[in-house]
Amino acid sequence: MSSGRRFRRLTRRVLLALGLLLAAARVLGDGPPVPAAPADGLYDDASVLDPAQRATAARAVAEARNAGVNLYVAIYGFIIGETIEQRAERLKAAWCPDGDGLLVVADTASNQCTYLSHVDEAEWINTAELQQIFADSGAAAATAAPDASSAEKVLAVIGSLGPRLRDAMLKHREITRHRVSPSAWWVFGGVTVSVFAFLTLSALAIRWYRHRQRATALTPHYFPTVAVGERFGAPFGGGVIAEVHFGEATKPAAH
Repeated sequence: MSSGRRFRRLTRRVLLALGLLLAAARVLGDGPPVPAAPADGLYDDASVLDPAQRATAARAVAEARNAGVNLYVAIYGFIIGETIEQRAERLKAAWCPDGDGLLVVADTASNQCTYLSHVDEAEWINTAELQQIFADSGAAAATAAPDASSAEKVLAVIGSLGPRLRDAMLKHREITRHRVSPSAWWVFGGVTVSVFAFLTLSALAIRWYRHRQRATALTPHYFPTVAVGERFGAPFGGGVIAEVHFGEATKPAAH
């Protein structure tokens, strides 16, 4: 076999290998397809939890959801082709397109658990509170079961997270709720109506006064009507003659 033929064959093999590597990198970069959002908020990939554990996790998620936290939990036995943060980003974009929700992703193979939240609503718990709740749940789970399996540790985090989210939400609502008695509402309504009526009457009075001032300023002035006759052969006004000066009149110089 000639050297040129060997070179061409080697080139084809190298190009084929590069094509396969690029295809594999693209598949791994895109990751597996994202599943549909679970109706109950709990996604257990490949049944990582047994039925009893799954029921416990489902109750914790339901507890947080009943309190008003739009919580999603995804549990994986092993995440391949991407980090847990990348998987969480893709799930959050698919399950919470409006950015309204809290997503918790767990990987039992690496004993990792992370969360994503875009909390903008006033009734939701803020980011600092969520970080503290998540840290407390992880610490409580590690202290309660140091020798537990990966699935049990993840379950302990989720089981602690649900009640903590519920309690934080209820406390937040209790602080921000302003209870006003019916009598206070009546007093507030009466004061509001009185102030509105006073302002309306004041505006009408000011408008009437300005209209009257404008009408008075535009009233024409007339000279009095005087009967004129003759006396001693010359015109003579037989009444009192009134004179009105407009502006600054110049007086005739004295002679």
